Amino acid sequence: MSVIRSSASPEGFVSSPPWNQRLCLPNGLDFWFPSPQARPAAEYLFREIFVRRRYLHDRFAIRRGDTIVDIGANMGLFALWAAPQAPVGRLLAIEPGQTADCLAYNVRANRLRHVTTIPVAVGCEGGQVELVEYPGFNLVSHLAGMGPAWITRLLISLRYFRVQSPAVRRDAPSRSLGSLMDEHQLSKVHFLKVDCEGAEYEIFRSLAPEHWNRIERVAMEFHELRPGDRHGELVSLFREHGFRVEVRKPLLEYYLMRFGELWACREPSDA
Repeated sequence: MSVIRSSASPEGFVSSPPWNQRLCLPNGLDFWFPSPQARPAAEYLFREIFVRRRYLHDRFAIRRGDTIVDIGANMGLFALWAAPQAPVGRLLAIEPGQTADCLAYNVRANRLRHVTTIPVAVGCEGGQVELVEYPGFNLVSHLAGMGPAWITRLLISLRYFRVQSPAVRRDAPSRSLGSLMDEHQLSKVHFLKVDCEGAEYEIFRSLAPEHWNRIERVAMEFHELRPGDRHGELVSLFREHGFRVEVRKPLLEYYLMRFGELWACREPSDA
């Protein structure tokens, strides 16, 4: 069972600003965040990942030596869930937003030496992208021009109205998935987690065959927020590159909020 409490930062660990809110995770790690304002997002992600076990799925169990890439790592709760399951593997946690500070802090505080944090957006190689962030509610950050569906904004406003603050815009560097795989010498990505609020289309449209061939399993949240961005295109891309694909479209999430889940793994003969 998790407990959120105020506490001193980990012994011998100094950081600024002070990080004195702690969520004790069932796997023995601690999730630290800087203020009570971040509590609703922390609680939501904890329930999704640790309680509802969102990333547990047939044929997707994480193995001890797996290489994991987390695109859209946010504050780091998926990384804290996955990293202990691959103690002799590697995990790249990629997050371009301000929550990257929280992600990096938690990796250091839990001494996860096999986790590398990368503060970039994944999409096209080179250049900058403009991000829109919500300081009072850091679950939903996205590229400019790609905001969440109106019903999502309404639900956020109703549930988290006490922590709402104006959106802010800032630039972040952009890298392609293929270039990151090459730079970090990833000959195989055993588990690729993607949750990047609509940027997933550009990631896979621009991925070269040589990089497709290095990916084994993908757990992705897809979004349909712009004309022309439909999950059927992603399904076709994955099938063309030898993946078996399962799509989940829960009624409320897909038909009102325009997002769903895509699970893809290589056919047994290709794994």
